[in-house]
Amino acid sequence: MKKRSGIHRDAFFIDTTFPYSFFRDVYIRRFFLVSSFPKLTFLRYFFIILFTSFYGLTAVAQRKCGTAEVIQQRVNENPRLLQIVQQNERQMMLGQAQRAKVEAIPQTVSIPVVVHIVLDDTSAVTYNQVLSQIDVLNRDYNAANTDISQVPAVWQPLIGNTRINFCLAQRTPDGEPTSGIVKVKTAAGQSFSINSGAADAKYNSTGGSDAWDHSKYLNIWVTRLSGNYLGVAAPPGTGFPEEQEGVVVHYTAFGTTGSVGRVYDLGRTCTHEIGHYFGLKHIWGDDNGGCTIDDGIADTPLQGDNTYGCPTFPKLDNCTTVAPGVMFMNYMDYTDDACMHLFTAGQVDRMRYVLENITATLMTSDGCVPPILVANDASLVSIEAPSGKICDTRINPVVTIRNRGSRPLTAATIWYQLNNGPLTSYQWTGNLNPLQQTTATLPPANVAIGSYNLKAYTQLPNGVADENVSNDTANIRFRYDAEARLPFKQGFEDDSFPPPGWDLYNPDRSFTWERSRDVGRNSNASALMRNLGYNTNGQVDDLITPVLDPQNSDSVFLFFDVAAAVYTDPATASPSNPWDTLQVLVTTDCRQTAQLLYSKWGANLITRPKAVQTEFVPTVTEWRRDSVDLTAAIHQSKFQVAFRNISNSENNIYIDNIRIVTKEVNPTLREKGILVNPNPTTGVVWVTFYQVPEDLVQVSIYNAAGQFIMSRIAKEIGIGNRLTFNLVNEPNGVYFVKLIYRNRANTIKLMKVR
Repeated sequence: MKKRSGIHRDAFFIDTTFPYSFFRDVYIRRFFLVSSFPKLTFLRYFFIILFTSFYGLTAVAQRKCGTAEVIQQRVNENPRLLQIVQQNERQMMLGQAQRAKVEAIPQTVSIPVVVHIVLDDTSAVTYNQVLSQIDVLNRDYNAANTDISQVPAVWQPLIGNTRINFCLAQRTPDGEPTSGIVKVKTAAGQSFSINSGAADAKYNSTGGSDAWDHSKYLNIWVTRLSGNYLGVAAPPGTGFPEEQEGVVVHYTAFGTTGSVGRVYDLGRTCTHEIGHYFGLKHIWGDDNGGCTIDDGIADTPLQGDNTYGCPTFPKLDNCTTVAPGVMFMNYMDYTDDACMHLFTAGQVDRMRYVLENITATLMTSDGCVPPILVANDASLVSIEAPSGKICDTRINPVVTIRNRGSRPLTAATIWYQLNNGPLTSYQWTGNLNPLQQTTATLPPANVAIGSYNLKAYTQLPNGVADENVSNDTANIRFRYDAEARLPFKQGFEDDSFPPPGWDLYNPDRSFTWERSRDVGRNSNASALMRNLGYNTNGQVDDLITPVLDPQNSDSVFLFFDVAAAVYTDPATASPSNPWDTLQVLVTTDCRQTAQLLYSKWGANLITRPKAVQTEFVPTVTEWRRDSVDLTAAIHQSKFQVAFRNISNSENNIYIDNIRIVTKEVNPTLREKGILVNPNPTTGVVWVTFYQVPEDLVQVSIYNAAGQFIMSRIAKEIGIGNRLTFNLVNEPNGVYFVKLIYRNRANTIKLMKVR
C-alpha cells in the first residue's frame, strides 16, 4: 500500500537503531570462537547465532503507535479534515475544563467490547489472552493496577480513575448470544498497513472484519501490523468513517499471555490506544522534540519527545529541565509496558468528556447484558434480492430468515409488499435449529419502470404468535430504469450524478466516481475518480451505463475521452509499481458476469507524461480519444458498459463525451459470412468474417501458379474480425485466398492491379 505524508515509506520490523555494524561485529567475534569446529558443527552454530541475533533485535524493537501519523496523513490528503480535527480539539479542551470544576465522582459505566481477531492463524490469540487484556483495561482505567504504587510520590495525588469498565460483549447487535470475539482468517503471512487506521483490517471486503455498531460497541481489531507498529486508533470526531472507529493492536502486544511477545507483554498497548480513542494525545504532543505543542492536559508536564525503555526517575529533557522531570510512566508515552502506570486526573477529565458527549451511546448499550431467548422467534434478517438497479421487469424476492428462538423452527408465514400495493404471502417449511438461518425465494411479481420499496416480514413461527416482533421486518429499495437505444451519448452536463439510468458500484463506500464541474473536453463537466486522495490500494469502483438495446445491429463501438495523470514518476518507477487502472467491461446479464475489453494503466493511460503531486486537472490538450469494439462481447444482446477504476493512490482520472454507436455490416459479408476486399486490390487486402468460424485453422494466399505467398493463423484475427495481407510487393495478376478449416477448405479468387 502506498504511503505518503506522515507515513514511513521504509519501516522495518527489526529496529533500525541497531546498525548493521552491530550484527557484523557479533558475527565476526563468534566466527573466530568456532573457527576450529568441524564444518557441520560450525554451520549449525552459525544458524543458531543468526537466529538468536535477529530475535534479539526484534525483541527490543521500540514502541511505535501510528495514531498521530495517520490523522496527519488524512489531513494532508484532505485538508478539509483539519477544520474537523481542530474543532474536535477545541470542544475537548472546553469540555475537560468544565469537568475539572465538577467535584462529583463520575458514574461507573461498563462498555461492551468486540474483539476482531484477523490473522492467518486465528488460534494464535486465545480466549484467555483476550480475557487477560480485558482484565488489564479494567485495572488500568480504574487505577487498580498493582504497579500504580511505582508512580513517584510527587505525582501520586494526580492519579486519575476513569471509572470505566470493559466487558466482552455478551450479545450481538441483533440481540443474539456471543463470546464477544470474531475470528477472520487471512492469507498466510498477511499484515495490514496503518494507512487510514489499518482500514483494510476493518472490512470483510478487504480481508478484514466488519465493525459492529460503533454506537453500542468498542471495536478492537487484533491483527498483524506492518512497519513495526504496535497499534493505531481511529478516534471519533477526527473524520474517520464511523465503521472504522476503534483501535487496532498488533497481536503480540495484546494481553498478557498466549502469543504475547516480550517487553510489550502487559497489555499496555491496548490501554494506550484506547486512550487515543477517548481523545488523549501522546504526552509529548507529537511536536518532534520541540516544546511548542502540548498534549492539552494541564497536569502532565511539558515533554519534548517520546520515551523508550524503562528510565530512572527523575528523567529530564529539553522541555522540563528540573525535577520531577517528565512523566514517562504515563500510559500515553512510549515506555515499556512494565514502566507504564497511570492516567492523570486531567486525562481522565478529557476521556470522560469524550465518553459522555461524543460516544455517549456506549454508556447505555446493552451489549454487556446476555440476551434471553424466547421459544418461538422467526426473524427476517434481510432481503437479498432484488436490490439496487435491476435489469428485468420480473422479480423473484429472496429473503433470509433466522431462527432466533430456543425451539427448532419448522414453519412460518412470510409476507411481502411493493410500495403500498397488495400483500403476497408464502408458507415456509423446513427445520432450523436455534440461531441458524436459510434463504427463501418468494412468489414472483412484475414491475414497471420506477422506484420501489419492498417490505417483507414473518408471522406465526411454528404456527403460534411470534414472541419477539422487533426483528420480523426488513425493507429494501430497488429500481427498474427504462432501457436506452443506440446511438447513445453522455457528457455529464446535467447536475444529477450518476445520470438517470446509470449506476455506481462502490463496495467500500468511500471515494467513487463523481461529477467534476468545469472540467471536460470541450464541455462543462466530466466524470472524475479522485485517486490522489483515495489512499487505499486495489479498490474497485464502477460507473455503469443504462441497459442498452443494440436492436440486432451488426457492430457496436464505444468512444470516450480520457485524461489521467500519476503521482509516481513513470521514468523512475519500479516495474512492479501498482498503478491506477482504467478498464471497460461489458455485461449482458445485469452485472452477474462481465467481459474485460479495455485495460490501461501507467504510461499507457496517462495524458500528462510527468508526475503530478497535486490534484491533476487536465488542460485542453491533455485529453485522448479512445475506442472499444463491443461487437463480439454483446452478441447482439442487451448490455451495459462499466467504466472501472482500480485505485492505487496515484492521481485523478477523468472520462467524458461517451458515445456508443452502431455500424452496419456490408450486406455481402452478412450474406456469405466472409468478405475479401478490395477485390481487385492494389496491394492491401482484408479478409473479414461476419463471425469467426470456430474450426478455422489459417488463411493462406497462393499465386496463379500455385506457389505459396503468405499465411496467417486464425488466432491472429483482430479487431473487426479481420486479417490483413499486404501484396504491395507482389506482381499483378491472379491470386487465390485459401481458407483452411479442420475438415474442409474454401478458395476465393483475388485480382491484383495497379
